[in-house]
Amino acid sequence: MADMTPVFLCFKWGKGYPCRYTNILFRALCDQMQTPFRLVCLTDDPEGLAEGIETMPLPAFAMDRKDWQNGMWPKLSAFAPGLLAPGTPVIMMDVDVVVLRDLTPLFDQLRAKGGLHIIREIPDTLPRWFPSVFGKPLLSNSSVVGFIAGTQDHLFEMFRDKSFAQVQHFHNDQDFIHHHAHDRQHWPIGWMISFKKDCVFHFPVNLVRPIRRPNAFVVIFHGTPNPEDMVQGPFKRWGSPEKFGYFPVRWIKDYWTRYSRPTDR
Repeated sequence: MADMTPVFLCFKWGKGYPCRYTNILFRALCDQMQTPFRLVCLTDDPEGLAEGIETMPLPAFAMDRKDWQNGMWPKLSAFAPGLLAPGTPVIMMDVDVVVLRDLTPLFDQLRAKGGLHIIREIPDTLPRWFPSVFGKPLLSNSSVVGFIAGTQDHLFEMFRDKSFAQVQHFHNDQDFIHHHAHDRQHWPIGWMISFKKDCVFHFPVNLVRPIRRPNAFVVIFHGTPNPEDMVQGPFKRWGSPEKFGYFPVRWIKDYWTRYSRPTDR
């Protein structure tokens, strides 16, 4: 009988996010999940991944490797037919996230409603404050995507034989998913929030107000900074020109310290 245990699916390829990111995610899930799960990593190099992480090779697709990062296109291989047993609940998750609590409700939502669940694109400050002036149609963010294996195979089939030139008008994987997923739905607002858009204050407020731990399931990181940028010693600048800091963020440092190991690389 096929293993129908819910799966967290992640990726490791290239040099962008070393093994420690995947290992920290796995340990955080092991600590916080109250229901059984598997973590499956699609990778071209499994060396250094923690014991207990399942690995699979990336399904083959036509795009030249030099173009993969111009849109994070390998993420579409999560939908390859036969990768996981049809009917398996799957949550595809970036490794550069901070998991704040038990994610079983995400699987419950997925089982109850079906379809593909993805984060609604999180607007920047000006579009959020002045939508009539700076607003634009919101698409999706693929940092956390839920689906039932076997129901979205067409996403990989549409992509498998395409060159970068043929799909680049979608800009990235998440726009491709947004426009082509069957029964696309957005996760409830507040379940996943952006560190740089929701948590960090603009200058000069950022210099005096601490960044509090939010009440969310997952904090996502896109662009800069990365989680490990905020666990360094004091007076090491992180962030963007408008939103930045010079000190560790305590709850992120606690998370990183708790789930990292000296052997991680």
